[in-house]
Amino acid sequence: MAIVTRVTQGLLIQRSLNNLNQQLRRISVLQEQLATGRRVNRPSDDPIDARRAMNLRMLIEKNEQFQSNISGVQPHLQETEAELSNVVDIVLRAMELTTQGASETLGQEQLNAIALEIDQLLEATVLASNHRTNNRSIFAGTQTSAAAFDVTRVAGQITAVTYAGNSQVIEINISDVARTAINVTGDVAFQSNVDIFAMLIGIRDDMLAGDQASLRAVRLGELETAREQSLASIARIGAIDNRLERITSNLEDAVLEYQEVLSDKIDADFAETVLGLTVAETALNAALNATARVIQPSLLDFIR
Repeated sequence: MAIVTRVTQGLLIQRSLNNLNQQLRRISVLQEQLATGRRVNRPSDDPIDARRAMNLRMLIEKNEQFQSNISGVQPHLQETEAELSNVVDIVLRAMELTTQGASETLGQEQLNAIALEIDQLLEATVLASNHRTNNRSIFAGTQTSAAAFDVTRVAGQITAVTYAGNSQVIEINISDVARTAINVTGDVAFQSNVDIFAMLIGIRDDMLAGDQASLRAVRLGELETAREQSLASIARIGAIDNRLERITSNLEDAVLEYQEVLSDKIDADFAETVLGLTVAETALNAALNATARVIQPSLLDFIR
């Protein structure tokens, strides 16, 4: 036996109102998509793509943080390389002066004059070794708040320079699984194969003492070692800088790729959304017309 469903005026009205609310909700969603430019504005819009978008945003934030870590140490690397280059220039000048001083044709008065310039080169080396970037000592290891080297003076003249930092490297995160050192410690840069400070002090004192044999037999060899030592430190900093540049480029590419995928997941298609809104508005107008026909009749209409 067939089941007969009674359709009342109230049921027709309720269904008509439900259809209107459904069309209005659809129009509201499409208008929000046009206003924000996003298809997914909240997790309920598309739970799967919303979750994927959250993961992509986390990856983008991580990579941008790694980029920030790298860009933050660029001044440190640049100024470290600049100061080490200054030291190379100092060593080369000291080599020229020592070669001159080793010549037996020079008298003591001329050696004394060269000793004065060597003393100024020593002062410049100390200044370079205690250079600070962002108020942090660049050659002191992890003890960046204090000077990297302590200086002992007698009558205003430097007689000894001692390392006050430590041998620990400063590292930064460059990925989820990798860290890299971004410094050269002062004991390595200035006192590893040869103590550059003690060498310059020795050259100055040899000049003042007229010990040209020491200049020829000892100091010229030390100067060559000091040059190679400084160049090795520069090469280390250059290698770090090159690695960070490559990683930065990779991180930037990854962020662009993540952003493209994120856009595919949550951004609205403008043309499709406008078309959908037009269709929804047409459907709403049709529903309004239908509802008007359903609600309009009353008992008085039939009595007339």
